[in-house]
Amino acid sequence: EKTDSCWLWTGSIANTGYGSFVAEGRTIAAHRFAYELLVGPIPEGLTIDHVRARGCTHRNCVNPAHLEPVTQGENTLRSDNPP
Repeated sequence: EKTDSCWLWTGSIANTGYGSFVAEGRTIAAHRFAYELLVGPIPEGLTIDHVRARGCTHRNCVNPAHLEPVTQGENTLRSDNPP
C-alpha cells in the first residue's frame, strides 16, 4: 500500500470515529499510539491532528505521515466546525 494513502484502523472504533484499543486496563487512541511508535513522543501539551492538506479525512487513520502534533487551538481551527 502506498504511504500517502490512509491506513484505516480495523479494530475498535469509538463513537467519536477514532480507532482505539485497550491495553493494561487503559483505552489507547490508535492514531496517537501509531504516531508515538513510528515517529516518536508527542510533545507535552500538543494533540495529534489528522492533516487534511495531506489528504487525510478519516479519524480512524493511523498513517503517521497524515498525523501532526499541534496545539488544541490549531486542531480546532483545522476541524470541520471551527469557531
